[in-house]
Amino acid sequence: MRPLILVDVDGPLNPWAANPKPPRYRPFDVRVGWRRKLRVHLDPRHGAALLELAGELDAELAWATSWMHRANTDIAPRIGLPALKVVEFHDEHGWKYPAVARYGYERPLVWFDDDFGLHPARRDEFVHKRRHLTTALVHVDPATGITERHLGDARRAFSRNL
Repeated sequence: MRPLILVDVDGPLNPWAANPKPPRYRPFDVRVGWRRKLRVHLDPRHGAALLELAGELDAELAWATSWMHRANTDIAPRIGLPALKVVEFHDEHGWKYPAVARYGYERPLVWFDDDFGLHPARRDEFVHKRRHLTTALVHVDPATGITERHLGDARRAFSRNL
């Protein structure tokens, strides 16, 4: 089974905590509901970088984000990604961990997210149950978004354990 690279939107791709936003990020307005718009800031280079990483590692790239399928319509085209599979998590206890555990069952994975500290007990349980597999939780600062360092962390995690 192919390794898995999971990507969250807010934090890793949309550095919501950056003030000011990094210069390479471009603003986009996304409609939420029929009256409201949400402004996201995206680095158009992230799509190519993530596709390159997935190609190097022969890995599947997928979304693990509260944007769910909207990531394919509102985010992917703006950064040059094709439609990706989506890890669906609906009203689950334990944040995204149960859904990711099911989706990534027995597959090595690297996961880019900014919220791994939200549920430390669930995180530790998730990692412990996957201790026989590469399981790299790459924390991305929501003030910087994904950087070359994060991509390097993913490469190193796979190269050590695959």
